[in-house]
Amino acid sequence: ITYTSLIPKASHKLKAGMPLYELLCLARPGPRAELVTLIKSLGDAVYKNGGFVTQLKSFGEQHLAYDLRKPFEKYDSAHVWQMDFVSSVDGLRPLDHQLHVSDKVLRWTVIKRPLGSKPAHSALADE
Repeated sequence: ITYTSLIPKASHKLKAGMPLYELLCLARPGPRAELVTLIKSLGDAVYKNGGFVTQLKSFGEQHLAYDLRKPFEKYDSAHVWQMDFVSSVDGLRPLDHQLHVSDKVLRWTVIKRPLGSKPAHSALADE
């Protein structure tokens, strides 16, 4: 599932010092509306700091290889999704803060990608 309706409809020009990033996120399983709210708020954080979202992908709810634990909680599945975005280095701080504070996010990683490179999910599909 791709969430193209959540990507802002604005024309952006790539500025110097704004690399491409990939956010891969494991979110707590739950209602779809919660997930959409989370993705929208993270996309807004990128947009407000001068960046823009280039792609959103959802890999659905996946069974995890091992349980993820939070205080008094244990998860054996999570909703996995990816957001590709262009942002300055300073624009990552508010995004990272929102990911830390959100109780809906279980785990995440942000990867800096060279422009023009293949996304991680398509590189795996080629093997």
